[in-house]
Amino acid sequence: MATRFPYGTILDYESIQKVEEAEKWLRDLGFYNVRIRVHEDIARIEVDKNEMIMLLEKKEEVVEKLKEFGYDYITLDLEGFRSGSMDIHIKK
Repeated sequence: MATRFPYGTILDYESIQKVEEAEKWLRDLGFYNVRIRVHEDIARIEVDKNEMIMLLEKKEEVVEKLKEFGYDYITLDLEGFRSGSMDIHIKK
């Protein structure tokens, strides 16, 4: 679950649990590959590109629920689900 947060973020149980529960809720809603990437009070949602329309169709429900989880801003990553998306600033 640490990969849901930027490098250097001090993690606590509550933050990790919140992401885990939010992702489970989205999977229960019908999304297969889903990640919540957390940038302070922003929840950046990654889903498969072919599921973006479905997410937008359910946007009111998704926004309401993720705000209940404590996120102030809810965004959809237009690049879609991709492993390692938090690694873009890591030099090889």
